[in-house]
Amino acid sequence: MISDKLLNQTIRFTKEIQALLNGTIASHVQIKAVALQLGDDRLFMLGHLLDKRTLTAERFQLKPRAPKVELWIDVSFQLRLDIEREHLMVHKSFVGVFGSKDAKHGLFHYDYERDKADGYPDAHLQVEASSGFFESLNDPKTDTGRSLAALHFPVGGKRFRPCLEDVIEFLAVERIVQARDGYEKILEAGREEFRKKQLLAAMRRDPATVDYFISQHRTAEKA
Repeated sequence: MISDKLLNQTIRFTKEIQALLNGTIASHVQIKAVALQLGDDRLFMLGHLLDKRTLTAERFQLKPRAPKVELWIDVSFQLRLDIEREHLMVHKSFVGVFGSKDAKHGLFHYDYERDKADGYPDAHLQVEASSGFFESLNDPKTDTGRSLAALHFPVGGKRFRPCLEDVIEFLAVERIVQARDGYEKILEAGREEFRKKQLLAAMRRDPATVDYFISQHRTAEKA
């Protein structure tokens, strides 16, 4: 059976993501969760109107500032418990912006895959763009025809990667999408919560550094 801890934390995370999107740049988003088996472990896959049979989420439409153009966003997560079986962690995530519901290429996408095995950064950004200068840098023996869109830009690793709030802020401040009034407060609250969780996770993984700073603080208080 799926542990109550995993289920309860996943339900809470699902509600948070749905409220964040509907409160800032989207309407009527319905984030669904489906349980999956991962070896001896279990995880939840999350996405808008996620199909239990195909395990695919639907993109949902945003309202662009430019007239007569479509704007769609794809948001999905895979969640599991950490090694201590106590805290929810993101196993994979994807956020991409596209010009249609089914387009294969779009504006950009952020990917995160914990312990990625193909040599690329766990957390990275890919931008659908071209650069003649970059193409001139390709090794003609190995990388002929490689475009800028093929590059994986590292973005902070597993601990300090961008959060969904950062992507929403980018779309809003760059005047790509029409955001709701007061969206800034929602983003700041969500981003602050994300950063606290990441800080606590970093502290759990590096107790020696935490002990060092505690000892330094105590020494300073006595001085």
